[in-house]
Amino acid sequence: MANIVEIKNLTKAFGGVRAVEDVTLQVEEGEFMTMLGPSGCGKTTTLRMIGGFEYPDRGRVLLGGQDVTDLPPYKRPVNMMFQDFALFPHMTVAQNIGYGLRIGGASKRETAKRVDEALRTIELTHKAVSRPSELSIGQMQRVALARALVRRPKVLLLDEPMSALDAQLRETMQVELRHLHEKIGLTFIMVTHDQTEALVMSDRIMVMDQGRVVQVGTPTELYDHPASPYVANFLGTSNMIVATVSEVDTAGVVTRYGPHEIRATAQGQRPEVGVEVMLSIRPEKLRLLADGTAASDDVNSLSGVISEQFFHGDSVRITLDIGGDKPLILHHQLTSSLGQAALPPAGQTVTVVVDPSSVTLFEEVASYEAEYLA
Repeated sequence: MANIVEIKNLTKAFGGVRAVEDVTLQVEEGEFMTMLGPSGCGKTTTLRMIGGFEYPDRGRVLLGGQDVTDLPPYKRPVNMMFQDFALFPHMTVAQNIGYGLRIGGASKRETAKRVDEALRTIELTHKAVSRPSELSIGQMQRVALARALVRRPKVLLLDEPMSALDAQLRETMQVELRHLHEKIGLTFIMVTHDQTEALVMSDRIMVMDQGRVVQVGTPTELYDHPASPYVANFLGTSNMIVATVSEVDTAGVVTRYGPHEIRATAQGQRPEVGVEVMLSIRPEKLRLLADGTAASDDVNSLSGVISEQFFHGDSVRITLDIGGDKPLILHHQLTSSLGQAALPPAGQTVTVVVDPSSVTLFEEVASYEAEYLA
């Protein structure tokens, strides 16, 4: 597919502080792209430069191959859905949706037709004459989305679209928005700080930190193969431990953490023996062995004492002291052969295993610890 959005070397500063630094990205037509990062990382500023609401100090914005960097928002084939919905309280739902068409010069007949299509798309035809105050938060969000879509932009920009919703409604609307994207086939570019939201909804994710792009990839690529400790720690939960290299061979890297050896599959790294490296192990990759079960030779086997357990419905979060600087966190699924009734109590010594391919190794320990773990 062709790229519908291209941003090249975008840079923006406010009062001498660089909000965005040399950001480059291509977005394919029909793609759901998410810009993910903590508050202040530059993701919203980047989105606003795509929409024309901020002008870059340096760099270009191309939409459909056309350079639109110098064009105002209303001359760009994009529309933006804002966090606060910005619905007019004195207008009905239908009037809110059709407002942009009316001020754009569309006829009454064309406006009525497209508003009706939009109402059917968001399944709110029965609320056409209602006021925003008569709607639920979720319904207001759908109206705001319909108003953004009714002008048929080539790209829809979404700035933290779920921020006003409670946890349960947020989960429902994530699925609804994803289904709507698949239904209409429009290009969506969304900004969020919520990792779960990004993983659930996106075709690809651009992770940002301090104004820069850290990694771009599919949710699976970023989760399973993070490019840096920052991505591993920010995108989901991960055990981040500092270990010492004890052996390097063609099969991988063997490290020592406390009394244990932990092997990571070779991924091109060949650190020197004796240096410190950082290991990332996802909690769900650790498997608790039933009492009396022996670990196979091809996995890492770690023994430790259970210090805490927290029930999470279909899983239990277990904190395990394995004799290192930090305990390990593992998520034990209760649907596995070792159910809740058979779980060993706190204070008991147990064994967990993890495949070497599920251990990610990073060599930039000092810079990460200084910046993010201080």
